[in-house]
Amino acid sequence: MVRPPERPARRRGCAPPAARTGRARQGTGTRLGAAAGRHRHGSRGPLVDRKVRPTVTPLDRPLRLLPRVRNYDWGTSDFIPRLCGREPTGRPEAELWFGSHPDAPADVVLGPGDAGSIPLDRLIAERPVEVLGSDSALPFLTKVLSAGRPLSIQAHPSREQAARGFAAQAGRALRNYRDTNHKPELLYALVPFSALSGFRPPAEAAALLGALGLAELEPHVQRLEAEGAAAYRPLLASLTERTGVDLAARVTHAARLATGCADPEGRDALHWIDRIAACHPEDPLVVAPLILRLIHLEPGQALFTGPGVPHSYLEGSGVEVMANSDNVLRLGLTSKRVDPGELLGSLVYEAAGDANLEPEVEEHPWGRRTAFTPPVADFRLDVLDVAGRGPAPLPADDTVRIALVLEGDIEIRNAAGAESPRPGQATLLTASAGAAIAAGAGKVAVTMPNRSDE
Repeated sequence: MVRPPERPARRRGCAPPAARTGRARQGTGTRLGAAAGRHRHGSRGPLVDRKVRPTVTPLDRPLRLLPRVRNYDWGTSDFIPRLCGREPTGRPEAELWFGSHPDAPADVVLGPGDAGSIPLDRLIAERPVEVLGSDSALPFLTKVLSAGRPLSIQAHPSREQAARGFAAQAGRALRNYRDTNHKPELLYALVPFSALSGFRPPAEAAALLGALGLAELEPHVQRLEAEGAAAYRPLLASLTERTGVDLAARVTHAARLATGCADPEGRDALHWIDRIAACHPEDPLVVAPLILRLIHLEPGQALFTGPGVPHSYLEGSGVEVMANSDNVLRLGLTSKRVDPGELLGSLVYEAAGDANLEPEVEEHPWGRRTAFTPPVADFRLDVLDVAGRGPAPLPADDTVRIALVLEGDIEIRNAAGAESPRPGQATLLTASAGAAIAAGAGKVAVTMPNRSDE
């Protein structure tokens, strides 16, 4: 068994934001690029043409990946630190980003200590074929997300809409489109997780809204009964045009009164109105749980959200995998910029089907593989429960992968080396790393491109 050298104890855990600085990485990246050029284009020609075993380059082995912490105010302060085995700082830690998105690229450790690291986006720019193989960019972003209170009601554009919007808003100080990519998402629950996702059947929404007994909502109740899903757009437009606390306060009061006579699902939706109103008491969109489907995930279940689907994560923690984009259109329940006109023009106005993504489960001598395969080519997620009865082969030998340890004692190993990430830490396996295994006992979430959708 090939094991990496011992790392200093202070590095074993998710690095807090202050542990990494940009200055230490710049020189490392420059030296790496220069060295790679000499190695690959020396006077002896390409190594693959020689009748000898190729020299192992630093990118052949498993590489430690240091995430960026995102301190959004809706995050919890304790879940991510507990996952990573460190003390909470007292600040909200909403997300860990393991990816190459330029807003917060993870660092790849190439040498001893963080001084031997380089941002992943820069490493890809300098050595794209070794990292990505046939891909032109890292197509996915892996996160750990922990929500302590409801996020905004939002949706994400299609790839075509993102390209048009990015071009149209070029040069603007305020813009909805930060890049040209779509942003489908998968949320794998690590604890019980609640969300709003997609529209309810119109008759169901009409009954729930009607139970509030508010005169200003009655015309929309009648339109939902008569027109079906076509009534959702004018309903949302009307709610976003309202200002002040009046409607929001009366919705909240009516929801409390109606709770006693509702069925269990209705009581659940009315309960969430009260929870949301505690955070956004002046926003009429506190009524959203009566309009959008309320989803509850148990640990190990997953939710997929495609383009144009209105949604809001309400509470819980999980692994989120998405296309490598930060394009978000917001409708409300936020202090951030909203653009109702743009969002309402992009939504899919139909009753949502089952948003839970059913996995393929395989039992093996080493444990269990649970594969979540969404209908997009950007990513898929395999969760390996390694039972300590032998090593588990990691999927997708020929492409880039990110292996995030969720629990246990795991070693990620291939022919060139090994990494021993702790829970909350991730390992980058480049396209040139080839076959790899997860040894030990624990749980690993592996993100990779979804070749089955091509």
